[in-house]
Amino acid sequence: MALVRLAAFEDIPHLVQMRWDFSEEEHPNQAVSFEEFHKVCSEFLEKAIKSGNWYIWVAEVDGSLVSHMYLHLIHKIPRPGKSPDPHYGYVTNVYTRPAFRNQGIGSKIHNTMEKWSKEHGVEFLILWPSSDSVQFYSRNGFSRCEEAMEKHWDGASI
Repeated sequence: MALVRLAAFEDIPHLVQMRWDFSEEEHPNQAVSFEEFHKVCSEFLEKAIKSGNWYIWVAEVDGSLVSHMYLHLIHKIPRPGKSPDPHYGYVTNVYTRPAFRNQGIGSKIHNTMEKWSKEHGVEFLILWPSSDSVQFYSRNGFSRCEEAMEKHWDGASI
């Protein structure tokens, strides 16, 4: 049974390794060494956890991290009659180690994140799914949105 909890500073090395593994699955043969990446990603994660704007849920099985889901709070400009601290959540960097996929762990993390988001006044959640993950997000209550727009520079994604 997977234990879902918020990540702590001691999880950073495992989160860095999982981010590397996730990237390797998508784009093998990274342009930087793991050591270079480890330094940059560790610094990012330490700042993120301290910031109060990033929340990282992890699933642990037998003491090992097997899955994670990140939430970045985007603060909106206040409007008359609305919550004094309006924000929405950007869900990103969702990953489950291959041996633990299709066991309901991702949904368990998502349900925990959703409950927390509602309790903390998050207005809504957004994400950009890969084509492989659309079914997962649909099963977890997400729907396509035609309202958002993107602008990329020089044909590169942001």
